[in-house]
Amino acid sequence: MKNTRKNTIRIGNFKPDKKGIFHGRLFGIGLDSTPVVFLPQVSKDGKDYFRLVADHGEQSYDIGAGFRREKDGVTYYSVSMDSPALPAPINAGLFKDREGNGYNLVWSRQEYDKELKAEATVNVNVQPQPEMQGVNRPANPTLAL
Repeated sequence: MKNTRKNTIRIGNFKPDKKGIFHGRLFGIGLDSTPVVFLPQVSKDGKDYFRLVADHGEQSYDIGAGFRREKDGVTYYSVSMDSPALPAPINAGLFKDREGNGYNLVWSRQEYDKELKAEATVNVNVQPQPEMQGVNRPANPTLAL
């Protein structure tokens, strides 16, 4: 399954504090403007990662994790997020901003080849099945939305 990436957008801004906790907000993904913190953690096998916590405070909840990565000499964090408010989990990258003072969380929509997309057609001339006989149906099916 071949895919390409385009339409990269910024979905959050974050700044680290002296303890290494990233504070910021997510926006533009159906979660309004949600405060989020990246809390440093250590896995059972001793690897560092971040736990993403939304609405930090009395009603905080986990929404994902971030892992340090390096590619072509650039260090960034690979972030996976999920929430009941999202249609599907998303993967994003947390990169230093141009000024070097904070970080931007960016996301790229994946687009797949056209032959993988399903197309739907509607045929308004279909005759009702025998079990549907006698059911009240609109006279003009194109107006029944």
